[in-house]
Amino acid sequence: MMIANNVLTLLFIYCTSIVLAFQISYLHPRHRPSSHLAASTSTTSFTTSIHHHCNKSSPKLLLDSIDEILTLQSQSLSISPSDILNNVNIQHEQDVAYAKSSSLPFENDNISMSGGDDYKHMIEYETIPPNNNEEPPIAIQTPQSILNKDEIKLLTNACETYWNRNKEETQSSKSRFTYQRKGNSEAHLSDVVQYHASQQQHGLDTSDSQSCSSVEHLVNDLLLNRVYPWVRTAYLSNEEDISVDELELYVYDSLFIRYNATEASLIDEGSQESRESVEADQESRVGAGQPLHRDLGYVSINIILNSQDDFEGGGTFFEDQLLPIIRSSSSDDQLYEAEVRPLKPKDVGHAIAHYSSNRHAGAATLKGVRDILVMFIAAATLNKQSTTQPSSSSIPSTDNDFRIQYPPQWELNARIKSAARSYCTTHCSNNIEDQVICRILHHRLAIDQVEDGEAWHYLGMALLDYHNHQQVESSSNEATNIEGTLELAISCLNVASEYTPCDGRIYNNLGIALERQQSSMREDLHSKIVSAYEKSIMIHSKCESVGCDVGADYESACLNYGLYLSKLDLFDDAIDVLSRIVGGKFEHQSMVTAEEDEMDAAGWARQRIRQDALGLLSFCKRQVE
Repeated sequence: MMIANNVLTLLFIYCTSIVLAFQISYLHPRHRPSSHLAASTSTTSFTTSIHHHCNKSSPKLLLDSIDEILTLQSQSLSISPSDILNNVNIQHEQDVAYAKSSSLPFENDNISMSGGDDYKHMIEYETIPPNNNEEPPIAIQTPQSILNKDEIKLLTNACETYWNRNKEETQSSKSRFTYQRKGNSEAHLSDVVQYHASQQQHGLDTSDSQSCSSVEHLVNDLLLNRVYPWVRTAYLSNEEDISVDELELYVYDSLFIRYNATEASLIDEGSQESRESVEADQESRVGAGQPLHRDLGYVSINIILNSQDDFEGGGTFFEDQLLPIIRSSSSDDQLYEAEVRPLKPKDVGHAIAHYSSNRHAGAATLKGVRDILVMFIAAATLNKQSTTQPSSSSIPSTDNDFRIQYPPQWELNARIKSAARSYCTTHCSNNIEDQVICRILHHRLAIDQVEDGEAWHYLGMALLDYHNHQQVESSSNEATNIEGTLELAISCLNVASEYTPCDGRIYNNLGIALERQQSSMREDLHSKIVSAYEKSIMIHSKCESVGCDVGADYESACLNYGLYLSKLDLFDDAIDVLSRIVGGKFEHQSMVTAEEDEMDAAGWARQRIRQDALGLLSFCKRQVE
């Protein structure tokens, strides 16, 4: 069993890194409660408090226990809550200043529209699914087009001209939200507008008879008279505990994206390995799309620009579409067979909008070409002033008449979560314990802003890392404290699963944590561990069936479950689980090989997981021969 145990040790590191590596995050700070920095209490009371709070499993009581850990560590930690808030506010200021300097208007910009179009369109919308007052809608959609055919043609031609410009010119920077597969193209809307304006200014715009001023006019009209009023009416006007009149909407980023599944399949078609890779992609429905992620913004908008007859697949899949399946009392077989389809705008020029924090994916475009315009709308408070300058000299200059305020709570929550690991690694580089405590503090602060499942998830994982560190560093007489930290981690993961029950990563990590608790407490948690792993695998399988690239998460859940079963000598069951990702005609087909020099850290982790799974599968087969 030494092989399995070694693999388990390695895999725990991989799974933790994968969960954090695939964070593609999203955006009047409340003052941090003084209890976080209260006077220190004794170790005895801390231990008793943890056990009491964990048994209650109340989020508030859990946070009280976590505050006690932070209080005990506050004297040695050089990072303060104000440092974290200042860091994310600087990032916010930089992004707002960058947006101010771009070619895209803010909501309150006074731009005169030629041609009589300077009036605000009333955009009607429908909820998806229809509002039944039980659950908030996943998204909203327009029953009519938000862009007409002539406007789409103008915008498409402008982007194609931008893509075909001289290769010697600087290429557009890649969006922080997307990763490109071969054959796909994307262009930042601000770059397209600016490029054509520059061409016209120098008398070089010869793309077609329509002047580039028409492109700028179209984009201004789309934002000022359609998109911004729609977002304010449908979303911002419903916010509570915030003065929405002081918030101004702006474009955090916007992209014209072309998912070209046909071109991708033709690249290097002479290569046998390429043909096999393409076949694997098409069979697994992981083609030209985006992985599950959250956007950094307030509301995300997706406008379809060509007919659905031009492509197969595509659409936006929302994690919460799995809610009816997760809450169903049906058998496992029925759950696997239940059909879930990505959401698509109704017709050409129609739009879908959703909160940016809703975890979603761009489902695979399997054949043909799919064009979309995506917009990430954020909000900022810009107060008029004449003397105060932005708080960081590194921020790009903006109009000196404006002072940028702290971002709204939803943006603070997102930025704190996404900054946690890199900030703590940078500022606590010489002390592992301080890095972990710093991460705990980040996610605790994120929950102060918006109490969401992802913050609870990351808080639980940081506590689990802290538990592992305690095991290595602490003496035997501190065992009670160590187990209390593990209980806290598990309780946080359980709370996370209540807030976001369709995130398969949570159940994978919960299975890992419960295994550690069962080993240390000799408590029979077998049914809970099995349930956690099987739910994780089921969720990832459903996500993959609609074209989401969840390969890394699916593979790590199968390997973890296979390891657990093999430790119990349930080798036949372990073989069944592991065979889904390695060996023979495995069910999971997204394991496309890559050249070594093209692999990033996540790619290396996946490759190692597959190797470990194959080694464990061979071991289990030998035991049943």
